[in-house]
Amino acid sequence: MAGSALSDEAFERRKRAAAPRRATIADREQVIDCLTAAFATDPVMAWIGRRDAKRDKGRRAMFSFLVGTLGLPGNELWTADDFSAAALWVPPERADLKLPWWQELQMLPSIVSFTSFSGLGRVDAFRKSAEAHHPKTKPHFYLMTIGVDPKFQGQGLGGALLDATLAKIDAKGLPSYLESSNEKNVPLYKRHGYEVTKEFRPAPDAPPLWGMWREPRKR
Repeated sequence: MAGSALSDEAFERRKRAAAPRRATIADREQVIDCLTAAFATDPVMAWIGRRDAKRDKGRRAMFSFLVGTLGLPGNELWTADDFSAAALWVPPERADLKLPWWQELQMLPSIVSFTSFSGLGRVDAFRKSAEAHHPKTKPHFYLMTIGVDPKFQGQGLGGALLDATLAKIDAKGLPSYLESSNEKNVPLYKRHGYEVTKEFRPAPDAPPLWGMWREPRKR
């Protein structure tokens, strides 16, 4: 009976991930909590971020900035209703991720909190490398981040949320791009129509990233 109840809960949770809603300012903290937890063991985040006892707090500061600066203003921050999974898409008009100088200044404390002063070179290497490999020929949506609360990983929530948000992008007839920071997620993205365009490392000691492009599909 216990196994059946758990399966029922997982099924309902997946249904919620498959029917996400746009996050609002009222959802901000819960979405940040979800993404912060989801990336606790991410190889690239671990390489960029600080390596001391403040690493979790620093990672949360970075997601707080991204949600507040790109997610909520872009109106493409999506969440399952129970905050078990969330995705931050950047619309075509901001997909180049260029920030005005004053937002770059505002971001600096979050970056320092995330990586410490000793890690600023890693942040710079990551940003330059990602920018160099980011497609620039077509308008597209950019999947900045998608994450599932670790308590619920392995239940298909990430795939359900990804498919639901891609359906909205397909309806607009637009392609999309992402960088997978974890090799185990590459097959998931391929199942949803993405193709690897480039594998690259921000620095010789950095873990790899996979640039992936997807053309729109008819549904």
